[in-house]
Amino acid sequence: MLATPEFLFIHLHKTGGQFVNRLLLQHYPQARAVGYHLPRSEAPAELKRLPAFAFMRNPWDWYVSWYTFNATTPQRNPIFRAVSEQGSADFHDTIHNLMHLGHPLQSAMREEIALALPADREGNQGSGITRQVMRGFTDPDAGYLSWLTRYMCFSGGSPAGLRMGHMERLRDDLPRLIESCGGSVSTELAGAIATAPVVNASPRRDYRGYYDQELRELVAERDWAIVESYNYSF
Repeated sequence: MLATPEFLFIHLHKTGGQFVNRLLLQHYPQARAVGYHLPRSEAPAELKRLPAFAFMRNPWDWYVSWYTFNATTPQRNPIFRAVSEQGSADFHDTIHNLMHLGHPLQSAMREEIALALPADREGNQGSGITRQVMRGFTDPDAGYLSWLTRYMCFSGGSPAGLRMGHMERLRDDLPRLIESCGGSVSTELAGAIATAPVVNASPRRDYRGYYDQELRELVAERDWAIVESYNYSF
């Protein structure tokens, strides 16, 4: 999470958050990091009243990005280790397991993951997900991205009105989101948004080449609310 006097930026995983964080920390007055992948519900009390924004990404593309990023260092992320069978499973089987992680039949896998996650946030520089949070993932119908979005952006009675941009047009949406939250975009910041290089991108081919029909339909079924709310398609 990043805080300014006017707004919060919620860093939803794999949606351009490092790019946004870097630009705001460099070019926005009094911007500061608050926690690491901190959900909006856990913002300090004095910041909860601030308007907030985040970015969403096409779910089919999001899962490819998540997979290729974690596959380079599979031991780093306990969630990836479990659903990829210690890095041995291919994309289809890994994402199939991830999409079913909230099902009651996967309680043993969730507990395995939970025990490998930090018990609290202190020093948590990975996904930001703690042991307790993972144990609370008990939605049998939700895709992982849907669950993660609810947790990061809408859980815990967070104030209504969070604004969501599209990662696919981040350079256009970011100035608009800042201004809609009461912030201002200086000439310097506008120039940086337009020209700064991409951050933390994983090398990969077009996301559509990773899917067979069964997995494509599974994402559509489990993440239907994101697909419909943000007008995504395969």
